Amino acid sequence: MDKGRASRTAIATAYFRAHHYEHASPKIFEDSLAGALLRVQEREGLEKFFLERLATLNPGLAGSGADRATLVGHALRGLVVVLARARYTEDRLAEAMHDGVSQYVVIGAGLDTFALRRPDLQDRLRIIEIDHPATQASKRLRIGDAGLTPPPNLHFAPADLEKESIAEVLSRAPYDPARPAFFSWLGVTMYLTEDAIGATLRSLRSAAAAGSQLVFDYLDRAVLAPENQSATRSSIFETVRRIGEPMIFGFDPYALGVELAAQGFRLLESLGPEDLEKLYFAGRADGLRPTGSAHLAR
Repeated sequence: MDKGRASRTAIATAYFRAHHYEHASPKIFEDSLAGALLRVQEREGLEKFFLERLATLNPGLAGSGADRATLVGHALRGLVVVLARARYTEDRLAEAMHDGVSQYVVIGAGLDTFALRRPDLQDRLRIIEIDHPATQASKRLRIGDAGLTPPPNLHFAPADLEKESIAEVLSRAPYDPARPAFFSWLGVTMYLTEDAIGATLRSLRSAAAAGSQLVFDYLDRAVLAPENQSATRSSIFETVRRIGEPMIFGFDPYALGVELAAQGFRLLESLGPEDLEKLYFAGRADGLRPTGSAHLAR
């Protein structure tokens, strides 16, 4: 990522969540505020890009005369894990809160809007968002420009995780290491090296009390091989590479439990594309389906 600006993938993720909220029915995930954090020129630029990509991958559909929102929706289909991972994480967080968890740590928060959407949790849940200083500065500016006010239970923890650990960041945040917490780590692992992944897991393990939970998404390691990349997947990989945020890492789903156990974690649940289809996509008339690379772990 360019150190002087917010993550472009964070902006693209917010755009997809906004587009789904504004145009899809039924909704897999409802993010009523993602659109408020986007600039008009960002929306226009992303729509232009996605329509151009659709014209390359599916010229027949692009020239079908369908309305703009429908065409953009088709172009975004390869990114539906963005919706599934957010829905799954917030559902599991609600369960954890029912069991007494009162701390939520969002690693790589980007333009996540959970704290803004849930003012009803101000007295029940402490939320700590960790992200690069440039991304957080941009987010705070966007929140103000949208006329929104960060709730008092939201705490920003700017950090360059290439230079410091999660444990170090949490040590200066209003985080209680003696109490269980719920951690989310979404849209991050695929951009890190294997060494960085291991270091983050070890740091999390050292900072988390017994009974804490972590949810993260990941790529199946196999899809990183060129021979396993479809035209759509190759296009996504090339896009993020060109903007300076290449996808470079994946886990082996069959070895994940063993790898996590080596870091002191117990795998509670592992979901692949077929599992996500049953949970969130079954019976949809619009054709939205999770891609073969979509995986979640808790």
